[in-house]
This record gives sequence, structure tokens and C-alpha cells, in this order.
Amino acid sequence: MKRGAAFLLLLLPLVFGGCSVLRGAQLWAPESYGLERAAPGLYVETGMPAQQRTELVAAMAWAETAIRRAYGAVLSTPIVNACASEACYERFGGMGESRAKVYGNRILISPRGLNGHFIAHEWSHAELQKRLTLSGYFRLPSWFDEGVAVAVSEAPEHSEAHWQYLESHNVPRPDRAELMSLQSLSQWLDAVHRYGEHLNPQRMARGEPRVAPVYGAAGHEIRPWLAVAGTAGLLSVIDALNAGDDFTTVYRTAVEVRHPPNGSATHVGLDTP
Repeated sequence: MKRGAAFLLLLLPLVFGGCSVLRGAQLWAPESYGLERAAPGLYVETGMPAQQRTELVAAMAWAETAIRRAYGAVLSTPIVNACASEACYERFGGMGESRAKVYGNRILISPRGLNGHFIAHEWSHAELQKRLTLSGYFRLPSWFDEGVAVAVSEAPEHSEAHWQYLESHNVPRPDRAELMSLQSLSQWLDAVHRYGEHLNPQRMARGEPRVAPVYGAAGHEIRPWLAVAGTAGLLSVIDALNAGDDFTTVYRTAVEVRHPPNGSATHVGLDTP
């Protein structure tokens, strides 16, 4: 990516993200806002126990392996900033149900997301951004970005088992056509709100299980696609976005090349909604 494009990508969240991202800008000087360096690429809230710091280093290694497995190599070098308290997370722009956020190459982790799954999820966003040009970034469908992150992270909260729970309990969830209509970040966030994922704290306070219909739908779509298309298919989509090619066509073709439509995987990411 050209340096100018990379700089603009860092500015975009500041233009469109409001107060939350302005707070996130503090992560470029973490030691001035209550964090301290715990290891290369890792800052933690001052006072975090030594055992938790050790576990985070291992979690980062697990996440890096997950990124390499999906993308074939790791081009991004995000800085992980881990909060041991909700007050710390909110101070840097975290809020509500979210467990982690990413601002460019700065990952922010809440006390509820201190594991490799959520680091890998946000790292996948950073890796995609690193590999995309500015025009490619604008053309990246949010549902695909989130679906890849869900598949790479293997978080139980967004797993296939969770999707089956949603189905068996008739929990409202987007169908494939609606999922693929979530092209922009604002459309994605509206859907997350519309399907009530932001209400999970209240559900859990009542002793009810948390639900993730929108993230679950993205994972349900991408997991079988990625299993067939593999790293080559994922990279072909990235190349297509950078080249200005039609996303839907290359998304379908990535599977057809590896598994022709007359094979047993014709249901995997081949039919346009």
C-alpha cells in the first residue's frame, strides 16, 4: 500500500467515528493514558497482574498463528492495548457490548476480551486494511470483513454451534440476502442494533444466554467458503478489491476454481443472493 493511502486510512475513522475514535487516538501515546509496555507490541493497564500479562503474550502468539494460517503470511504489526478494567476500556473509546476494537493498527481489548480469539478478530481487520489500497478499502463489504474475522478468530460466541442454537431457538437473524446487503460499516452497525446484540448485558443480567445473530450469520457464511476457497481464494478477493473488479463475481469464482459447481460444494458461497 502506498504511504499516502495508508495515512488516509488512518484518518478515515477519525472523520467518521466521532468521539469514540477520538478517544482511541490516545492509543498512539498509551503510556500517557494509564498503560505501560508489558512486551513487544503489548501495552497493558498499569497494575495488571503478572500472570494475566503472561497469558496475553501467549494469546497474541495464538492470534498471530491464526492470521498466518488464514492469510498465508502476516503483513500487519498491530499494537495490542489491553485493559484490566471497564473504566480503562471506556477511556479509550470502548463502549457497550463490544469486547474489542481496532483503530488502524492499534487494537484495544476490554477486560471481557482478554484472549486470543478477540485479538485475532481485530488483527484480521488490521491485516485486511494493511493489504488493501484506499479504493479497495472503500469497496470492502463490511459483512465480508466481519465474517473473515469471525472465521479466523474461532470465538465460541460466534461459532457454528452458536448459529445452530439461534436456529433451534428461532432467534431472529438475517438471511443470506440481508447479510450480503450490509456493505457499509453503518449498515452493519444498524443491523447489530436491529437484531439486539447490544442488549446482551441485560440478557445476561437476567440469566439468559447472549446472542449474536449478525456476527453469527457472517461466520456461518464465511466459514464454509474459506474452508473451500482457502488462502488463495481470500487473497484473490483482496486482489480483486484492489483492482476494482466485481466483488460478487470473484467471491463466487474463488470457490468454483477450487471446487467446480457440479461438485458437492455447490451450496458454499456460489449463489448470489
